[in-house]
Amino acid sequence: MTLELYHAEPVANSMKTLLCLKEKDLKFRSHYVDLLRFEQHRPEFVKLNPNGQVPVLVHNGAVITESTVINEYLYDAFPEVALRPQNFAERAQMRVWSKFVDEYFCPALSMWGWHLMVRKVAQSLSKNELEKVLERIPLKEQRDKWATIAGESFSEAQLEDSKRKLKVSIDRMEKILAKSKWLAGSQYSLADVNSYPMVAGVPRMFPEIMNPKTAPLACAWLDTMNARPAVRAALSMPNRVPEVLRTFGG
Repeated sequence: MTLELYHAEPVANSMKTLLCLKEKDLKFRSHYVDLLRFEQHRPEFVKLNPNGQVPVLVHNGAVITESTVINEYLYDAFPEVALRPQNFAERAQMRVWSKFVDEYFCPALSMWGWHLMVRKVAQSLSKNELEKVLERIPLKEQRDKWATIAGESFSEAQLEDSKRKLKVSIDRMEKILAKSKWLAGSQYSLADVNSYPMVAGVPRMFPEIMNPKTAPLACAWLDTMNARPAVRAALSMPNRVPEVLRTFGG
């Protein structure tokens, strides 16, 4: 078996897949991709993932992209450690919650990460350097995002709406955790794995949204997650980004 993962720091979507691999105790070859040096846009990487984004899993020659899909693939390929509920209704809940994280929670948090952190990198580039970077980015949406933060960044209204969405996300977590131990019912699952990197960033950036008083169940869930050996193992993976940038993967 040959299992390889192309990833950045153990944050954001890279952390999702690193955590899944560690939970399953799978041996894999690690390929660190330095996002701040734009290695994800190099031709050799774009051959693997035409979108120029991490993580990317390669298993016996098969290339799998999109972190949530990668984690489902890992469950199917290596089912020995159960990370999907046996109950069909809870399994559906796992997928619904993971979809919510991908489409709502993560983009809201990511906007603030780009505004507060990645923006420092974009604004450090000269006009010529920025143009070269933009030329190599495959996705128009990503090119637009880099151009936005290199300029005046997102509008105040956009940022406030993203902050509102973060509160909605944590409030929704509280309601789920009031009824069950984990985010998809009684069993630890990919719903929890896929959520961890996003939830971990909220109290660091917005303690007024997530703290033991406003979100006691989400905070307790996060404490439980932080204590898991697999989380600690994933967090021990290479982290070459300056401290100020570590909340997000870029």
